[in-house]
This record gives sequence, C-alpha cells and structure tokens, in this order.
Amino acid sequence: MSALQREATIRWLANPPAGLPRLMVGSHSFTSLPLNTDPEAAHPLATSPGELFAGAIGSIFVWFVANDLVREGTQAHELIVNVSIAMADEADDGSELALSAITCQLVGRIPGLDRARAETIARAALSRCLETLAIRTESIVSSVEILP
Repeated sequence: MSALQREATIRWLANPPAGLPRLMVGSHSFTSLPLNTDPEAAHPLATSPGELFAGAIGSIFVWFVANDLVREGTQAHELIVNVSIAMADEADDGSELALSAITCQLVGRIPGLDRARAETIARAALSRCLETLAIRTESIVSSVEILP
C-alpha cells in the first residue's frame, strides 16, 4: 500500500481578511495563484475556494474514470469533465457554507464503449471520488451526465 502526500501553501499577507491570499502548490506548477474569498464578488485575476474544490472533485473523478476504462480494456482517446458545485449558506454571510449539489458532465472519445456502460463507469467513479474526499453524500445531490 502506498500513501500519497501533496502540499499547498496559502499566504495571506496584509491584514486578512482584507486583500487576496495566494496559493502555491508543492509541484510549483504555478508560482502564485490569487484566491478570491468573497463568494459574492468575482475577481478577474483570482480563483475562489469553491472553484478549487470543484477542480479537486473533477480531477479525482476523471482520474478514476480514465483508470476504470483502462482496466476494462477501453482506453479513452479524450475525456473532458465539467464540474458544477452548489453551496448553501445557512447564515447568509458566507460563514456557514455547505455543499449541497455536485454535477459532473463527462464528454469523451472512447472507442467501442456504449453510452450505458459509460454512465455506469462514470457513476461508480463519482461515488468513489466522493468517498475518497470524505464528502457526506446523504446531505448532497450528486449526478453525472454523459454528453454526446
């Protein structure tokens, strides 16, 4: 059994919660990514924690789909996943955000795989993804769509 460890650092200088925190990852694939922590305001040069969360879900989901296809002998030529998450805020001020829905849309070029089997693989991959991330599925609506 092998263990994975990944690293990220967030530096929030200049009087938090004012300003923009910066995210750096252990792979140094980008030097510093500004984070926008205001869920109501879009910032053209910053990403939000929710966007990062959706990206994490999508990355793990598509990784599981790709590996499951290879195990079945049906390697994809291309996979594209669009992940949408919804969060509810009980306090109306962003302090009590809770995940309420996840939708994964999967588009792929997968030779020899019928739509029904693709849906089965994708649903199983999403279920494992949520389990891996320890997301309590009883409190959210999750769905997978296979797009043409």
